[in-house]
Amino acid sequence: MVWPMSFFRKTLGEQGERAAERFLKQSGCRTLARNFKVPCGEIDLVVQEKKTGCLVFAEVKTRSDESVARGEDAVGRTKQRHIVRAAEAFVKAKRVPPDTPLRFDVLVVTFDADGRPVIRHTPAAFRP
Repeated sequence: MVWPMSFFRKTLGEQGERAAERFLKQSGCRTLARNFKVPCGEIDLVVQEKKTGCLVFAEVKTRSDESVARGEDAVGRTKQRHIVRAAEAFVKAKRVPPDTPLRFDVLVVTFDADGRPVIRHTPAAFRP
């Protein structure tokens, strides 16, 4: 059977999101939501830093390799606006206190030759 390329992209993306979530948990965060979707956008991961209480909206980009473009480059202005709108919807839906600090991070996940995730984390990658 021949698998369509979209199947491999989806599987790779799911693996990357799981690796990014583990990375953030090891960094002292707890997961509040995965793939939070609203009509205006989607957020891959919503986590909260245990130490600071900061709410982090994380965009995860998984790449098989970055020879063509860096993962961060795929989070342009339009994508950022969609993430911010989705974050606003999350804050409203979950009744997040107004004094809660918010941050927008990008995590790029690639896999080494042994299949281990290599993660590049850019905290505060953009501002609303």
